[in-house]
Amino acid sequence: MYILGINGGVRLGYRDASAVLLKDGEIVAAVEEERLNRIKSSPHQLPEKAIRQVVEIAGIQIEEVAIVATHGSSWGEQYESVLKNFFHTNFDFIPNIMRFHHHDCHAAGAYFSSGYDEALIFTFDNSGDGIGTQIAIGKDNSIEVIERIERPNSLGMFYGMATQFCGFVRDSDEFKLMGLAPYGQATIDLSDVLRIDETGFQLNLDYLQKIEPGQPQPSVQQAIFSDKFIEKYGKGRIPNQKISQFYKDFAASAQQQLELAIVTLIRKYISKTGIKKICISGGVGLNCAANKIILEVPELDALFVQPASGDAGISQGAVYLASLTQEIKPLKIDNVYWGKSYTDEDIFLAINQLGLKAKKIEKPAKLAAQLIAEGQVIGWFQGRMEFGPRALGNRSILANPLLENIQSQVNQIIKFREGFRPFCPSLLEEDFDLYFEGKQKIAPYMTINYSAKPEVKRLLPGVIHINNTARIQTVNSSQNPLYYELLQELKRLTGHGIALNTSFNVNHQPIVENPVQAISTFFGSGLNSLIIGNYWITK
Repeated sequence: MYILGINGGVRLGYRDASAVLLKDGEIVAAVEEERLNRIKSSPHQLPEKAIRQVVEIAGIQIEEVAIVATHGSSWGEQYESVLKNFFHTNFDFIPNIMRFHHHDCHAAGAYFSSGYDEALIFTFDNSGDGIGTQIAIGKDNSIEVIERIERPNSLGMFYGMATQFCGFVRDSDEFKLMGLAPYGQATIDLSDVLRIDETGFQLNLDYLQKIEPGQPQPSVQQAIFSDKFIEKYGKGRIPNQKISQFYKDFAASAQQQLELAIVTLIRKYISKTGIKKICISGGVGLNCAANKIILEVPELDALFVQPASGDAGISQGAVYLASLTQEIKPLKIDNVYWGKSYTDEDIFLAINQLGLKAKKIEKPAKLAAQLIAEGQVIGWFQGRMEFGPRALGNRSILANPLLENIQSQVNQIIKFREGFRPFCPSLLEEDFDLYFEGKQKIAPYMTINYSAKPEVKRLLPGVIHINNTARIQTVNSSQNPLYYELLQELKRLTGHGIALNTSFNVNHQPIVENPVQAISTFFGSGLNSLIIGNYWITK
């Protein structure tokens, strides 16, 4: 049985449109709309192109889909009419539609992906179906909700306020605030904004702009913090202005307050239930610095963070919930390489159409490692595309993390982004203990920060952040054989099986999906080489 999960929506603020196709409990394809329409996050859209591609990957017709599953259980029957109209207009097909609660979708995506028999499931975001935080227990084939915290008492809203106050775009740039935080000191008292005690947290609504009944939600260009907030903390940073130490300290303080709220809640429910395995999802789940603090909670035995914790993962959780209604248990995931792959014939056609010349190569991993070891920064395009926000070695920009100035080089002339933003290391799974410390030594999805061992920052300046941490990806031969081979070859050449790995895109653009996009991004940036399938393109 094929079940299609979709995320998107016609409401202001809903973003990360995506489609996931499930067959008999196993994901066969998953794609984010932004990768195809080239609109970052695809806000306020339904995933028309993504639906077409997942059906194409599976080799089926849309009429073979038994159920379409999504969120929006609280949106009323009008939303179901919108979905039926969308499918009829674009596919000449009206499916059987199931809608689930937004946070139940987040919870299911995390719990069933983890493979845990029993776990506490925490979902944190700005808001979904009126809820900002949900705590549930996953056991066998069921998810039992034990608490829901309604918006606007929301950790996502708190962190969005801080993001906006520091001059970034809320609901979009929270990762920038997280990256900036280690440059500051947590010296600003935010305990009155987000009040925390042993029972939980409470966002002080006096610091939020009041929205009267019937008024629309404010756009991301409008401040959501109130005049009282400005009176207490001063004027927010104007976007693109120089970042003063005050805003660095504010970022550090907001990050610390977020971590305290999350850890307090998690410890409360571990104590209450005795369950020591934790699953995390929702947009706040992408805060890998907070996930590091969660992993270090002494009572915790295991942590799984949904790789697609943002709203793209709603599609994944929705298909799982629909699958359960058919008495089919979703299967644990082993990787997230669920997008489309391109053959050498596809790649050669793109090269030809663009009037370019390329060299055919036999061993792309070996050549890539050689170029990286020599100091080149390369585009690396191989196999099926990753699902979720992280490039995990199939649509990546790769460089040598041992080089002193490689971080600034990649930020400035390749990614065109702020210099304070760090990069991630991909490393051979078996080499974790050589470089990092942490409770879980297998981390394939770049969802958790780890502390580097002494002297590693000096050894790997390209991938260790200013606070001596890194958001790592461990790689083994079964998950990604070609990328594993590249890292093995790097180890032979440099002594270290580690690459600087960042997503194959430039600032404000989605990750590349197809050969033409990869070639365009290569020529529109400071990349030295592009290895795409079994072809090598240079400038």
